[in-house]
Amino acid sequence: MAFGDNSNPARIGQNVGGGDDRALFLKVFGGEVLTAFQERVLTLDKHMVQTISSGKSAQFPKTWKANAEYLTAGQEMLGGDIDTSEVNINIDGLMVAHTEIFDLDSKMSHFEVTGEFSAELGRALARAFDRNVMRSIVQAARLPATAGWNNAGNIIENAALVANPTTDAQKLAWFNAILEANEALFSKDVPEDASRYMVVPKAVFNGIRYAKDGGHYLVSNREFSAANYGVENVKEVLEIDGVMVMPQRTLPNTDESSDSSVYSGYQADYSTTTGILWCPQAVGTVKLMDVALENTRDVRRQSDFFVGKQAVGTGPLRQECAVEFRTGAPA
Repeated sequence: MAFGDNSNPARIGQNVGGGDDRALFLKVFGGEVLTAFQERVLTLDKHMVQTISSGKSAQFPKTWKANAEYLTAGQEMLGGDIDTSEVNINIDGLMVAHTEIFDLDSKMSHFEVTGEFSAELGRALARAFDRNVMRSIVQAARLPATAGWNNAGNIIENAALVANPTTDAQKLAWFNAILEANEALFSKDVPEDASRYMVVPKAVFNGIRYAKDGGHYLVSNREFSAANYGVENVKEVLEIDGVMVMPQRTLPNTDESSDSSVYSGYQADYSTTTGILWCPQAVGTVKLMDVALENTRDVRRQSDFFVGKQAVGTGPLRQECAVEFRTGAPA
């Protein structure tokens, strides 16, 4: 078969006109995954995060309260003791989201496959990250007090705190549970100026919004901007008694105590959990590898293989800053 003279097409995927003709495409893909992760992840900026460059764990300081006392004239101050401890949080392992795109499917598709799939990888990593942070918040709320410290976790247990409140009594129970949670934090000297976040199913969010007492609505529906309230990545929140209430799909609500798809450190029975509330100091995350992307060309299969990945680990820090709402004790 004869061919004519070679043309000189612009290879838009090359870096400065040379080398791999797909080099720049990888960066676009990587940007799409990272952007999708950042847009979807909810808890990343709402708890303690520490980045390490190597190793398998990080140490988080855990402190208790200082004491004040009166000074007698001429008395020398020797320095009061402040109880301190530390929590080691380990890296779980390598979390991945991956997909493969066959050339012919990509060409025949009516939408831009790579961009859509890359966004889905970012969303998958965000969902997995949020689920583990929320599991850790529940685990923190269930922890007993440290010896000598009034810092046990907080559990608000009420059969009316269902995941799908339909009656006025159930909706009012949720509203009152928020007040009860704040009282529990207050009793353990959690600073009043510490941010308070709450995650519930959408039905609970709507139930709180339309809670009635004596036939009167207790809350009006309002939408807050991130600039004014520091709540990002959610379109709608309610502020109840200083608590930012947000609807989420990633709240654990099943028995995962023997679920092999859940990393061992997060396995527990969450079947009666219907909501969580926390301050940023409740849990911590150690980050060894931020969201990163790889792709490879498989000539034998005429496809491109894409992997989004990260290496992090999350665990309880200060259990007195965490609250679990549930209908009853798990079986």
